[in-house]
Amino acid sequence: MTEIKIPFGWNSYQTCSAQKCSQPYISEQGVSYWQDTNIIISLFFYVAVAGVYDISLLSTEVQRQAELQVSIPSISYNYFAKFNTDSLNLSLGTIQVKNSGYIQVNFKGTNSLVNKKSGYYPQLNSLILSNSDNKSAIYYVKESFSSHFGRRGPSVHLTYNLESKYNIQQFFNEVNVPKYWDAIGTYAMAIGFDYGYFGMQVNSESERRILFSVWSPQQTDDPSQISKDNSVVLVSKGNNTVINAFGNEGSGGQSYLVYPWVAGVSYQFKLVGQPSTEGYSVFSAYFKDPTKSQDYIFIASWKRPKTQAYLSGLYSFLENFNPEKGNIQRKVYYNNQKAIDYKGKEVKVKSAYFTYDETASKQQRLDYDGGVDNTNGYYLRNCGFFNKTNVQYGDIFVKNK
Repeated sequence: MTEIKIPFGWNSYQTCSAQKCSQPYISEQGVSYWQDTNIIISLFFYVAVAGVYDISLLSTEVQRQAELQVSIPSISYNYFAKFNTDSLNLSLGTIQVKNSGYIQVNFKGTNSLVNKKSGYYPQLNSLILSNSDNKSAIYYVKESFSSHFGRRGPSVHLTYNLESKYNIQQFFNEVNVPKYWDAIGTYAMAIGFDYGYFGMQVNSESERRILFSVWSPQQTDDPSQISKDNSVVLVSKGNNTVINAFGNEGSGGQSYLVYPWVAGVSYQFKLVGQPSTEGYSVFSAYFKDPTKSQDYIFIASWKRPKTQAYLSGLYSFLENFNPEKGNIQRKVYYNNQKAIDYKGKEVKVKSAYFTYDETASKQQRLDYDGGVDNTNGYYLRNCGFFNKTNVQYGDIFVKNK
């Protein structure tokens, strides 16, 4: 029999059942410093093979007597775990999993045995599954993988297949994030290309952005290291566009417009790119809100040195950039793509093929999906621990006109 240890630091999230509550600390060591009974800690893992599993909870610190309610909604499991100061490994009994899929285990402190002056609830380090014959039947984010990217969830992409890739000067895409699918941390990237990306983000409860970034030809994650001859230079910008440098995922020039875009509306994105005769290319981004105007809003134009290129490698992606929100589903539709070459001729977009990042390819997370809806266009979906779909890496999607 195999014992499987699922770390909270890689696989758990917190929610609050009240309007305000104190926040626990979720780190790679686990869940610490929580004493509010309104907090719910949820841990997720995927079971591929139905069966009976013994479960227990491992803690490295128990400051006081406490009681936790442990529940698994999908199998109507409820258990009250009583900790005392010498209970570092506590049996939670046996569960029977009848169907493959994601399991959510919730932990909530109760008022029983509570004395706030005597410390926090037990630190949550690992959930242990035992009495399993097949270790490979359980999927979760491993300690050998990045907790940051594991908790963010998988990123998913669509690469557009054009009937001609030659000298594409303009590309158009329409983006619709459905109502209730616009969680904080969402980046619905509309038009990516070999040298940058352009799309819309949910940055906080009160701020949303239209973001356009262009990478420097110098490979570095530190923008301060970019030499002058490799610097992406701003040509011009829209009236309210904010200009920054960016790093960590390559480096270059960043421009964004704070804009209150709304879920359920189809916004239009336009990207223009062309080479100069002086050894650089210029890339320009435009955004249209059809509920406000039929005119495009100019975001910015960037000059990329050591580049002689039109638009190439055209794609879209959906990601979550907030690791605290990886337990919330996201979805986006992409529709009405159009490409125009340097002679003004329209180039047909024939199909799109589906890919994903390492979080999915290394099977740390299985909550990803993509496809085509002939009414709303191509779609991408990720995060939220929905059950595994049949979509495969490299699947090709074709819209019926």
